[in-house]
Amino acid sequence: MARITFATVLFILSVLVPQNGHSEVVSSGSSINIQGKSEVVVTERSVRLGDVAHIESPRVQDDEVMIHMRQITVAMSPKAGESVSLEGTKILERLSDEGVRLDSIRYSLPRQITVTRAFREVSADELERALISFLERNEPQVELKKLVVDRPIRISTDSNGVEVVGLKATHSGHFGVDFRSLSKSDEARFQLRAYADEWRTVPVAARPLRRGAIVVAEDIELARMNKVKVTRDVVENLGDLVGFQLTRDVGQGEILSTSMVVIPPVIKSGSRVTLLYKQGRLEATASGVALESGPRGAEIKIRNESSKRIVSGKVIEEGLVTVGG
Repeated sequence: MARITFATVLFILSVLVPQNGHSEVVSSGSSINIQGKSEVVVTERSVRLGDVAHIESPRVQDDEVMIHMRQITVAMSPKAGESVSLEGTKILERLSDEGVRLDSIRYSLPRQITVTRAFREVSADELERALISFLERNEPQVELKKLVVDRPIRISTDSNGVEVVGLKATHSGHFGVDFRSLSKSDEARFQLRAYADEWRTVPVAARPLRRGAIVVAEDIELARMNKVKVTRDVVENLGDLVGFQLTRDVGQGEILSTSMVVIPPVIKSGSRVTLLYKQGRLEATASGVALESGPRGAEIKIRNESSKRIVSGKVIEEGLVTVGG
């Protein structure tokens, strides 16, 4: 490596440190020459002077200056696969802003330089793998059928791949999928459509069941069903089935819904009950006949066998109804 002398330092300062004003007059004694390119392809987020121009000098003493000049950012890169035009005058303005004395160098820049961001196209297989990985981690009940890749997906060349950041159901079996690239410089965000089966684990009848039967645990099993076939009133909790009474016959494997079951009555219409009258601290009992069926806690009508009056009471347990406070 060439040794940097005091004279070299003075030259670097004379080129990079602005003095009173900036002149665009080219100095005939300058040894650094900037030759602009008309078209360039860049890979990073920033466009540097070294990307859009050749910077040369026959003097070894100029190496440090040229290294610095090549790293000067003159613009931001476009998105992957896209192009922008840079004006030569804007590049000179950037150099001047960075302290480069334009009257101490030679330069030749096109009026406009076309800058294109390098890209790679993401394959459909890579996109599908990213989506399946997301579903396995976050949506195990959703099974991909088809990912619609209807346009080229371009990401920067320094990207390590793509990942899914979100999934939104548009309607049954249709999803919007949000992707992003895993880039060191800048990420690309894009959305694609997907078709998928959405599954749910629901209780179904383990065997044929008859209307009026009280459901027991052995009558139910869990089955994985396509969400399209699952009605809105499906019973989610097994506790909402066991001990309930069926309102109709149910076939084996049939999904159990809330409309199929009711709470079984503790007291049935026509049965004899004990009426417990309460008023403050006073209590009295009488015999009666239930005129309605009802579960525990329900209000039913009862006829007092002694007075023949019809009263309303609350079902406490089998054979017992309270009347009043």
